[in-house]
Amino acid sequence: MKRFLAVLLCAVFLMSLPLTVYAESGGSRVNYLYPVSVWENYDGGRREIIRMYELKPGEKPDDIPRESFEREGWLFELADITRNETADADARDHTETVTIDTATNDTAAILRQLEPSLNYRSNDGYTGVLQLDISSITVESAGTRSSSFEVTATREYPHLSSNDAGLIPKTITDNDRTLTLSGVDWRVQNTVTVDYVQVPDTYTAVATYTGTGSRTVTVGYVTTAQYTGTISKILPGRTVYTAYFIGTPAVPEAEADVKAEPGNEAGITESVQTGETVPIHEVEAGPEETDETEETEEDEQSKVLALTAEHFPILAAVFAVLGIIGFVILALTKKTPKKRRRKSINVEKID
Repeated sequence: MKRFLAVLLCAVFLMSLPLTVYAESGGSRVNYLYPVSVWENYDGGRREIIRMYELKPGEKPDDIPRESFEREGWLFELADITRNETADADARDHTETVTIDTATNDTAAILRQLEPSLNYRSNDGYTGVLQLDISSITVESAGTRSSSFEVTATREYPHLSSNDAGLIPKTITDNDRTLTLSGVDWRVQNTVTVDYVQVPDTYTAVATYTGTGSRTVTVGYVTTAQYTGTISKILPGRTVYTAYFIGTPAVPEAEADVKAEPGNEAGITESVQTGETVPIHEVEAGPEETDETEETEEDEQSKVLALTAEHFPILAAVFAVLGIIGFVILALTKKTPKKRRRKSINVEKID
């Protein structure tokens, strides 16, 4: 039984091979694209069916169905296919912080250094124009440093009896700084007459003291400002294909009117030239009708041959499978009696 199942599975596998080859090479292609919308237009006596397709990644426009079809007595044939790219825009609010170094913390001076607007572009492709938010401006010290400078002070010492520098202090204290005498300017304060000569009596000393002072200086200022606005980006959209099918009556209008005319069951046709009506059985078949009959028979034979050629691989595969199954059954049938005979012989020997 197991051997029979194995042979049967092999037969089914062999049967599927020609069908697969036929589907890939000679069979008609199956379209897997379906329209997202279908609508029909009527313009006078013209009918048009429009199908819209949105292709996903991996889908090909060649898979759009192009075959003609009939609907409500009209034959629709493909006239054109158009392609249209759509795009979407994504927008969002954005705040960009800008930092600059300024030498002062005066707001008016800082505003002269900042641009009123900023052209912004992000790393992921968003762009836009941002405006300065004045209320967001902050100023901080960039740091300090110590610097030294020279300090000078003067002192006057009046009523000195002589212009001796020893009478003047060599150092003084000014604003908690110790200054050293660096120079003296002597002035005569009072004179006396001696032997009719004016002789200085007292002096005033103008002493100059110098020293070194130190102070802390701000190095600079760091100004921070924010620019706000809306930035946007163009996102890739969809690829839309539109197929236009133009319809024509499947049955000619003249023939349809004759068949639909009441009382025309006898097959009467109307002569266009004379306006006379002639029964069909009284009209002799001319050469043209004979040609049409021969062409019709040839067309039918061609269709039969084409249909036979189209389904020949399938028929061959079916017959091959049936032959294999018959061969397997025949082989199994022949093997079964032999086994039974061997068993019977063994039984006789044992007895």
